[in-house]
Amino acid sequence: MGIVLVTALLTWLFVRALSVDDAGASGTSSDTPDLVQQYAPGERPSLAAFDVDMLDGSTLSDTDLRGTVTVLNVWGSWCGPCRAEAPELVEAVETLGKRAQFYGINVRDSADAARAFERAFDIPYPSVRAEDSGTAILAFRGVLTAAAVPSTVVVDADGGVAARVIGQVDASTLIGLVEDATTAD
Repeated sequence: MGIVLVTALLTWLFVRALSVDDAGASGTSSDTPDLVQQYAPGERPSLAAFDVDMLDGSTLSDTDLRGTVTVLNVWGSWCGPCRAEAPELVEAVETLGKRAQFYGINVRDSADAARAFERAFDIPYPSVRAEDSGTAILAFRGVLTAAAVPSTVVVDADGGVAARVIGQVDASTLIGLVEDATTAD
């Protein structure tokens, strides 16, 4: 009975995340299952304070996301679309260089499985440990959910969410979102 309720709740959260049309959001794509939303500079959701541990032993806090545009990608090694988008994320990192910083938010993986995924795809940025993923995701105040994997957010230099992608993202879309967040600041 408990598994059925948890499954129903997660399904409801996922469907709700895909159907949310936030005030101030634009650019929603209706012809693909992936959802891309951009937020106007004056209407960007802010983040709650957070401190989390990373797979590499470092820490990440909300204050680390200020000063430059930041991309955060929610992923899991068990997620097929996450595996498909990993090379796209690496391409975006290489193309954007110092114009953006990148972090991953790993969900539901053991540390060994997460590190193996990072090695297999040559992921050049650190990721939040699965044990701390809930804390990181909650800081986004509903913009991210653990039920929508993969998901990606672009945070502007002031710490406001400039864009989110629910579903698999490609390099050109992500680069465009980062450039839009940079020019809107």
